[in-house]
Parts: sequence; C-alpha cells; structure tokens
Amino acid sequence: MPRKPGITDEAIINMYKSDMSFKELVPIIGLTNRAIRNVLSKQGITMNREQFSGKPEKVK
Repeated sequence: MPRKPGITDEAIINMYKSDMSFKELVPIIGLTNRAIRNVLSKQGITMNREQFSGKPEKVK
C-alpha cells in the first residue's frame, strides 16, 4: 500500500508524537502498521509499546 501524497517521515513522526494511535494513523498515511513502525524505527523514534501490544493481526 503506497504512502499518500505529501506524507513525509517528518509528518508521520509529528502525528505519532501527538499521541495518535497506529489505528488512527493507517487511514491518514496510507501505510500498514508495520510500515509506520518501520518509518519510526528508521528515524530513531522510541515507540510506546502499549499502542501495538497484544495479539498480532491475522494476515488476510
């Protein structure tokens, strides 16, 4: 799933730091949870484990 136009790594970081959950970010950014985590990790952002802890999603 490609990133929506105009969404930069910096925009993703700012949205994440404003306490948006991954479920809120996915439709706005157009990336999967995993891709968003990869962007944050690549940029050295420490993630709040509560936002994605629990059972993993089933792959469709």
